[in-house]
Amino acid sequence: MKRFPKKATLALSLLCSALTLALPAEAGEKQAIKAGTIITMDGDPIVDGVILMDSGRIVAVGASADVEIPWDAEVTEAPDMVAVPGFVEAHSNNGMDRTNETIDMGAFFDVQDSVNPVAFYFEDSLRYGITTINIQQGNQCVVAAQGAIVKPFGATVAQQLVRPHAGLKMSVTAKRGKSRATQAAALRKAFGDLRSHLEKLVDEHKKGDDRARREALAQGRDYDGEDGKGRAMTGKGWTLEGMENIPRVEIDEKLAPLLKVVEGRMAVYMYCGSPAEVHTALNIARENGFLHRMIFVLGSGCFKAADEIAAAKVPVILSRTLVHTERDPITSEETLTFEAKVFQDKGVAFALTSNNSGLESLWYQAALCVGQGMARKDALASITTSPAKILGLENRVGVLKPGADANVVLYTGDPLSVTSHVNLVFIDGQPVYDRSKDVRLQHLMDGEQPKGTAPSDEEEGEMHAGEGPSDDDKKGEGSDSKGDK
Repeated sequence: MKRFPKKATLALSLLCSALTLALPAEAGEKQAIKAGTIITMDGDPIVDGVILMDSGRIVAVGASADVEIPWDAEVTEAPDMVAVPGFVEAHSNNGMDRTNETIDMGAFFDVQDSVNPVAFYFEDSLRYGITTINIQQGNQCVVAAQGAIVKPFGATVAQQLVRPHAGLKMSVTAKRGKSRATQAAALRKAFGDLRSHLEKLVDEHKKGDDRARREALAQGRDYDGEDGKGRAMTGKGWTLEGMENIPRVEIDEKLAPLLKVVEGRMAVYMYCGSPAEVHTALNIARENGFLHRMIFVLGSGCFKAADEIAAAKVPVILSRTLVHTERDPITSEETLTFEAKVFQDKGVAFALTSNNSGLESLWYQAALCVGQGMARKDALASITTSPAKILGLENRVGVLKPGADANVVLYTGDPLSVTSHVNLVFIDGQPVYDRSKDVRLQHLMDGEQPKGTAPSDEEEGEMHAGEGPSDDDKKGEGSDSKGDK
């Protein structure tokens, strides 16, 4: 029988370990957590508190004396730990097999088709307390794919999903091969193409031409659902009379997501890499009526446009670089600007993003904000309640209160301290991460070999066979060739 190379066997064993880490432990539907401190983000911290969960939702949060634990609930005792809401990553392009698409108009793509449920990124997210992630394509786009909000747990994308079709990513920053002017023109052209397409459908209907219907039927589209009917077009930018006669299933699927944007039924995550691009983005949003559904994804330095952003009342997702550095070209004097404080002072809602998927995750970014003088409650809000509100999930995630999703993280101490770490993570009321069972972390921190991954003596020899220097190499040792100098 053919044997797999040992390296492949080792990789397969580690992958199986990752899958084991991602699967929930067996537990009843009712769960209770007794924690030394509970930071609810919905009021004052609770000392010696209880979080009661049932069927994936929180049903009660309060002091131990005030919350009765049902007899059939599985109880997690954590008297020395701090319970916090699972952190919310407001924008990420990790966890996919491809970050960007090269075409200008990619609204018909869906990131669900690219998400890899066993990506190490999701495992790292659990290690650092992130339980909700808004996955969007990267910034090298004009109009990118439809995003998805997921939880970093599940064997399939369907199990991970929190909200599908969660907004469209757009960019006014020039992608490779474009200037700023051609980028803006391409973005406007996308909406112009939508309008031309809709006008053609209305005109064909008036003439009795059923081309669009025949194409829709040939493609197997469903006329029985709500989209099988026509309805008047709504929107705060432009509208088109006659759309009440056009079944929505007859609209080109490549352009249909843009119609949702124009009608205010889909959010837009608009990337601006510099403050000069903010004005263009706001104009395009106003022209097409989606300003109230737009969220800025900003590059470093965009705080210079904070006044215009504040006047437009658009929330922002900040870059990973929290402190912007500028050097005076004459004096070489450096000016440092803490960007989050600028937006906070202007009254702009903002969320942080991780610097990387490792130690510099959301907790680290929030801790940096505290180090820059931001109030602790505001720093915590920027990775919990604020991103939850930006994503339209303020009643579900980023908070511990009755009715919210039961996403709870147990820290060994202060969640913003470098000496603390995540010990347990619950998603939808079920334990999905236990640090004591994290074999990859144990291997890294303690040098403990994960079970089933150590090579046998015979395979060890096979792995290293041919890796040493050849006889010719040995003969050449000590020679002083010109190429080595």
